[in-house]
Amino acid sequence: MPENPPCGLSGTLKRLVDALLRLSTLQVAGLFLAVAVIMAMMIALTIDFLWDGRFNAELEFAGVVTPFLDGLLIVGLLVTLLGELRKEVEQRQAAENAIRLLNEGLEIKIRERTQQLLEVQDELVRKEKLVLLGQVADTVGHELRNPLGVMNNAVYFLQIVLADADETTREYLGIIKDEIADAERIVSDLLDAAARTKPPQLEMVEVSALIEQTLGKCDVPSTVTVRMNIPATLPAIRVDPGQMQQVFWNLITNGLEAMVDGGMLEISADEDQAAKTVTVSIKDSGRGIGPEDQAKLFQPMFTTKARRVGLGLAVVKNLTQANGGSVGVESVPGKGSTFFVVLTSDEGDNGMIHHAIVNK
Repeated sequence: MPENPPCGLSGTLKRLVDALLRLSTLQVAGLFLAVAVIMAMMIALTIDFLWDGRFNAELEFAGVVTPFLDGLLIVGLLVTLLGELRKEVEQRQAAENAIRLLNEGLEIKIRERTQQLLEVQDELVRKEKLVLLGQVADTVGHELRNPLGVMNNAVYFLQIVLADADETTREYLGIIKDEIADAERIVSDLLDAAARTKPPQLEMVEVSALIEQTLGKCDVPSTVTVRMNIPATLPAIRVDPGQMQQVFWNLITNGLEAMVDGGMLEISADEDQAAKTVTVSIKDSGRGIGPEDQAKLFQPMFTTKARRVGLGLAVVKNLTQANGGSVGVESVPGKGSTFFVVLTSDEGDNGMIHHAIVNK
């Protein structure tokens, strides 16, 4: 609670002391000597006049000189006292400033440690989910993939046999084929996320070639324009080509699916020579991602899409980390999203390439 402002005599004395502390030593001395002399003259003149009705020069002189000398002594003591008081005030202010800086430093460290703990907790939760997926993926995934393959072959056979069937029959066969493809993609995501990440087979790969090969495997709608900006002078990156193609395929596919009404997909890359890294950016002009969802994007089983299990970006993070890189996202709702993949570009720096194997 704030302190009540001082009032009365104590408040007046406090304000007087504060005012004196703001004056220099010579100002304080001059002020008190002037006050002492003026008061002494007034007292001497008053007493002399009231005593015999006239002024005595010798009495006035003695009445001024004596308090002046006494004032010098008092002023000296007062100046010494004010000096010590000023030092104490300065020391107290310095101590308060030091305590304030210490508190601010502690608050910053607490926030940093809290953030680190939250990140560790999120990583533990992510790995725990992957472990749970691993317990069911081998049995459920493979058991589902086999009948789905049989169903897909059956639909293919029916489409050939019933090539002359009416339009409604062909339409329903196409719907069945699309639904089987969606189910197979979900099973593939499940197996990819739950399976043990293999150690990457590192090679020096050109970024432009890697992106072009990945784009060749993507189904780009006619309503989407793809723009690439990858400098010819960009250094090669040291990665597993197959794993990174899977990473970029997931990110490009997500960007295409985010632009349901068409738009622009921009793929660019740039080099940080100081950090010896290459950053590949994949930007779409889709609906964007809300701030509350961005922190959960790379968590297994989290998705904002219907009929998905939310494993694609978990695979992206696992494979990127396995290749010694990192992945991040920036997004503005209604304006699109940009995913960043940062990878090493230094052929000789094997220290950055760590095999981030996720134990299942």
